[in-house]
Amino acid sequence: MELLVFFIILEAIGILSFPLAAVLAQELRDAGQSIARPLGMVCITLVAWALSSLHLVPLGAGMYAGLLALGITAVCIIRKYRRDWRPTRDMFVQEAIFVLAFILAALFLMHKPEIYYGYSEDFMNSAFLQSICRTGFLPLPDPWWAGSGLPYYYLGHLAAAIPVLLSGVDAGTGYNLAVAALFAIAVQAAYGIGVNLAGRRLYGFLAVFLTMISGFSAGFVQLLSYLGRTDLLQFQAFAGTFSEWLVSFDFTAATCVIPHAITLYPFYTFLQGDLHAHFISIPFILALAGLCLAMYRKFSQPLFCTAILVTCFLAGVNLWTLPACLFLVAWTGYCATKKKAFLLLAGLEGCAFLALLFLGRICVFDPGERTGILGFLLTFGGFAAVSGIYLVGSHTFSREDILVAGAVIVAGVISFSLHFPLAMLSLFAIPFFVRAWSHQEYPAIFACIALFLIVFCEIFYINDPYGPPYERLNTMMKFYLQAWVFWAVASVYFLYRIQNRVLVAVAVAVIAMTAVHPLCSVVAIPNADFMGKTGTLTLDGAAWLQEQKPDDYEGLCWLRETAQNGDVVLEAPGDSYTYSSRIGAFTGLPTVIGWRTHEIMWGREWRDVEERCSDVDRIYAGEVDTGFLFAKYNVKYVFVGETERMRYGSKLGDLARSDRLTPVFRSGHTEIYRVL
Repeated sequence: MELLVFFIILEAIGILSFPLAAVLAQELRDAGQSIARPLGMVCITLVAWALSSLHLVPLGAGMYAGLLALGITAVCIIRKYRRDWRPTRDMFVQEAIFVLAFILAALFLMHKPEIYYGYSEDFMNSAFLQSICRTGFLPLPDPWWAGSGLPYYYLGHLAAAIPVLLSGVDAGTGYNLAVAALFAIAVQAAYGIGVNLAGRRLYGFLAVFLTMISGFSAGFVQLLSYLGRTDLLQFQAFAGTFSEWLVSFDFTAATCVIPHAITLYPFYTFLQGDLHAHFISIPFILALAGLCLAMYRKFSQPLFCTAILVTCFLAGVNLWTLPACLFLVAWTGYCATKKKAFLLLAGLEGCAFLALLFLGRICVFDPGERTGILGFLLTFGGFAAVSGIYLVGSHTFSREDILVAGAVIVAGVISFSLHFPLAMLSLFAIPFFVRAWSHQEYPAIFACIALFLIVFCEIFYINDPYGPPYERLNTMMKFYLQAWVFWAVASVYFLYRIQNRVLVAVAVAVIAMTAVHPLCSVVAIPNADFMGKTGTLTLDGAAWLQEQKPDDYEGLCWLRETAQNGDVVLEAPGDSYTYSSRIGAFTGLPTVIGWRTHEIMWGREWRDVEERCSDVDRIYAGEVDTGFLFAKYNVKYVFVGETERMRYGSKLGDLARSDRLTPVFRSGHTEIYRVL
């Protein structure tokens, strides 16, 4: 029943948001239906965030208020604008696509439901979602740093929590349902972009494939390595049958073809089932692209303000999206009006970049570690081929085009001689920029943005705690995923413009190669033991814990049902991607210290992190008077489970005999004490 209510909430958001989207995006072929649901989630989230932050109403009530405001807005728009609001055949088709995508996504996640600690950010993201579901008022407390607000962007998790809170579904199940919902919303938004760009459903489905399904070109090389029974590039041969190769397919190899970096694409992030900020941002980036397409065709102040609002929202979801999205809005405003005032936004971005460079927040990357052409093609080969075919075959070359091509070739030769092979990408972007500027081919700007994001990672990186040689790991992971989305949107338009049948056939063949990695990963990921294993088909992300660590599971369930919001629970500190910090991940209750490296990444000082770890160790080991430390962190419960017994062993006996604690729960080897 809860699952049905969850789906009804999603449908209600889509229906109530459609009048607003239809008024804003009148020039789009689908009348804004593809961007309606993301817009509705933006509105509800911002209303709930504002009301809860001002302590006017609790967060859950704020979401109901946002939904009510959306409904009132819909009624007012319908009464004001006299038009035929009856659903059309295209609307039913698009809604069917959303429903089908949601069902298929949920079915996959039933085979891979684990909120797991290894090779994912599940523990962190689940802690955010669980904390949101328990929180009355914002700011959101840090579930891994008791007594402090969360120093990380979480607006996207608020949006993901909307159907979870409004439906009342358990957060463990709601985690996977939210992943499925966001994937389906992104699929619908991508379909709408294809239809609105080309006016045909075929390109809508093509947009879905390129944006939300296609994967690394490296997957095709892995297939060739298997078929040839030989090592190929960095991919090793496999001697077993095809079914054995498929089940054991090394889906991680393609993400590491660029040394000291991790790259992702949208479908891969979905297959991981990771409700992370970079995944949550995808449907909203696509919605912004749809808004900008509508704004380019017919500019209006309300539409521009909505695009700015969505851009600001995206900054709260994933701050890394701000530069590209703000530039997209600024450029669109300029293209639609030819008013140079819009370019001031881009100028402000340039000033902000220089300031961050001066302050050391942006650093220059070591020239000896640049990405090679091979690594680039193994990642973006499909889009690069489509873009090249478009430039060669879709236009009659003018003198201006020939001059641009000559400049690119000459500069490309120079860049290779300087050991900077991807420098030519910035030059490869010039033709797209010229077409967006002089030929009025607006969608080419998406490719231009994607290429500049890629080139940025070759020259600069965002300064974070990652040290050499991994200093640009986070920068590449975040920017490459955005580049994928933008370049996919541009590629849909490029395919639409290619008229030569031979070139179309070549482009289709290249695109087909990008299907290998995602299709193989669909089979391999649920069978990968290092990503967790659940014995039954379920959407409950904690089911694996119940099967493999039943004592800890029972203790966590007891805490979730018994402890009050804000009660601090003591557990052993742990490193990232280990079985630790599970209190926050499965209850949302704050702990003294969670995954240490993550807190460092969020801006905590090393000395503060080490102090908390040391204090927790001293409490469990009984080395000091625990009363002072319990009071220091306002600890209400002490959790003693598998992790604590492995870390402290026999030292836990002194803790159990403490007169400051009383046992309140026991299941096998797991015990919980309340602080007196």
